[in-house]
Amino acid sequence: MNHTNTQAKILSLDLATTTGWAFIANGVVDHGAQSFKLGTKKADPKHAGLPFAQFDHWIINRIHDYKPELIVYEEVRRWMSSSAAWAFCGFRSIMLMHAAQNGITCIGYSPTTIKKFATGSGAANKNKMIETA
Repeated sequence: MNHTNTQAKILSLDLATTTGWAFIANGVVDHGAQSFKLGTKKADPKHAGLPFAQFDHWIINRIHDYKPELIVYEEVRRWMSSSAAWAFCGFRSIMLMHAAQNGITCIGYSPTTIKKFATGSGAANKNKMIETA
């Protein structure tokens, strides 16, 4: 598949406990954010695996509804906390598994590569990214 094809169906993901996403097909964009957070109280009775089960269900539905040909995601290598690392790695694994089962190519890009593409600077801050978008 030629990934420079402007007619490709592309699902873009920022994998985190609140996952940002965008889908483009035929020049039309759909986007949003989905939360997979557990409660914040130490005594919260929710199971630690629940965010992963919720993400699994969510990504299955995105793949079924959109039928993407390509999934592009932010490939993070450094995290602010161990819980952020666990979330990213778990969500990435689930995404890759479903992509493989559905024959969908996945490409990860570093945050600096994404920032440089969007703004011309790999060190762009969040405000500059929002302004550019």
